[in-house]
Amino acid sequence: MIEAKGLVKRYGKYTAVDNASLTLEKGEIVALLGANGSGKSTLLGMLAMVLKPDEGEVIVDGLKGKPAKSKIAYVPQDIVLFEELTVLENLYSWSSLKGKENIERAEYLINELEMTDFKRKRVDRLSGGQRRRVNLAVALMGKYDYLLLDEPLAGIDAHGGECIEHLLRAEKEKGCSMIVTEHNPTVLLPLTDRFLRIEGGHFIG
Repeated sequence: MIEAKGLVKRYGKYTAVDNASLTLEKGEIVALLGANGSGKSTLLGMLAMVLKPDEGEVIVDGLKGKPAKSKIAYVPQDIVLFEELTVLENLYSWSSLKGKENIERAEYLINELEMTDFKRKRVDRLSGGQRRRVNLAVALMGKYDYLLLDEPLAGIDAHGGECIEHLLRAEKEKGCSMIVTEHNPTVLLPLTDRFLRIEGGHFIG
């Protein structure tokens, strides 16, 4: 379980997230809804431990710090890839797996996200939607119990969205817990167990 207690993040005099607390149970998918600037990406970054909160703490299965962070895969909204490398080369470069397990995981993600046709293409020659699928696959090249995704369907066409939804459903069936940020609740409705709405850095409703 992920437990967030009293998370606060400030940028100067501006408070992006103010006293946010939540829990994510095993096998659960939670949709974190909010408009641009609502604080949802900042909150997700703190949950993923890539942003340090000014107040509060995140506990993962009773652990804190690096041991807790190692249980989480984080997919940021910004695409971070090696542009001059192929899709396959990116997967292997970012992977924390080794040997046969590494190869099998890459092939699984390529098949699930239907990237076979462009797996040997350089990233800088892909469309925006294809790059977003690669970005997701890169984040999943490892072992994790929790998956935190920041608007994974942004800029994705209908087919790409179906591929991502299928993969997330498969990960959930394996027991993976997720928090997914989105501004449109209907997009995540088929997958989601619970919705949380954030506005002005506060949970509402």
